[in-house]
Amino acid sequence: MKKLNFTFLLILCFALLNIGLASSQIRFGLRGGFDVSNNRINKDILNASNRLGPQVGGVVEIMAPIIGWGAEAGVIYGMQQFNVTDKDYDIKNYHYLRVPVNLKKKFSIVGLFGVFIVVGPYAEFRLSGGEFSSSVIDQYKSKSFGMGFDAGAGVELLKHLEIGMYYRKALTENYSTDFDGRVRKRPSNWAVNLTYFF
Repeated sequence: MKKLNFTFLLILCFALLNIGLASSQIRFGLRGGFDVSNNRINKDILNASNRLGPQVGGVVEIMAPIIGWGAEAGVIYGMQQFNVTDKDYDIKNYHYLRVPVNLKKKFSIVGLFGVFIVVGPYAEFRLSGGEFSSSVIDQYKSKSFGMGFDAGAGVELLKHLEIGMYYRKALTENYSTDFDGRVRKRPSNWAVNLTYFF
């Protein structure tokens, strides 16, 4: 009898899980934007002098209906450009692939307008660049893998377009050396992104 009850409960759990997944709203989207050095929200935020580099990629969003909770994951390619004027130092432009996985909450203000917040971890893979060298110390290569967390907020327009600002904090150091504390950095960045969901 106990075995029969357990089997029935197991089947019921799988059935409820399938209903939940079937009723979830799954959307795919394209995201583009910039890492920025200054996060003040004004007309200067996207000035060329404030941009560290572009980023572009794809995202998938899974939201439960009514309650507004869900998840978002993506694969984002990005590049950070370094403007170094000191002739004694050289930093190569950094190309990376980032995989964020975020918990997402959406609030609908009116039918065509809403706000959202996201938070979660990310993994980052260095594709090329990021090396640091100078006439004083040897050359140091940035690590090939890093991780950290993302947090962001923004607005959703017309149920397809999201404009958001995101804070990204690395939890791992981006250089493996301990020779000079100046290059054992855990970087943090702000980004402004535009996402279109199909």
